[in-house]
Amino acid sequence: MKIINVLIEYLKYVLSGIVPLLIVYLYDNGMRISYSYVTTNVSHLHITLNLTMIDLYFLMNCLIVIPLVRYSHSHLYRKDKVEFETYKDKALRLHHSDIQSNHKERTWSPNGVTSNPWEFMYSQTQSYKNISDSSFNYFKNLMINLTIILFGPIVLCYFDAQKMIFMLRRDKHD
Repeated sequence: MKIINVLIEYLKYVLSGIVPLLIVYLYDNGMRISYSYVTTNVSHLHITLNLTMIDLYFLMNCLIVIPLVRYSHSHLYRKDKVEFETYKDKALRLHHSDIQSNHKERTWSPNGVTSNPWEFMYSQTQSYKNISDSSFNYFKNLMINLTIILFGPIVLCYFDAQKMIFMLRRDKHD
């Protein structure tokens, strides 16, 4: 059962590297996408692969290095909330602080109520806040995978050297 879980994790890690690999292949013309049109207005998609040795290097980085980095340095890929403050949320927060500091003699408050009845009905605005958080995490992971595909062995050597330096410093202070 443990082997199956490891294989599933490996496949997830490799699939996360497919999009950056396709971006690299499209950039260096290792893969070409062309359309051919026929008279009935139906288009056919033709994908031509012209892989060189450097493209095989990128493929090996996708198959070997990305799973190693994702397993050993999972903190790079964690899904923390970024908490972007949208301009609508900032405007609402500033509006509330302005009301609190300048609200004199309860002129807006009927019968002792301390809120503005004509204000927003909800405490948060309708915005794209959660979408921007998830898209930021997706873009961050895409850039990390793209960097690993391009500079795979260098990234691994850097992480290994960083671990060794950390261990040496820790031993020196103990």
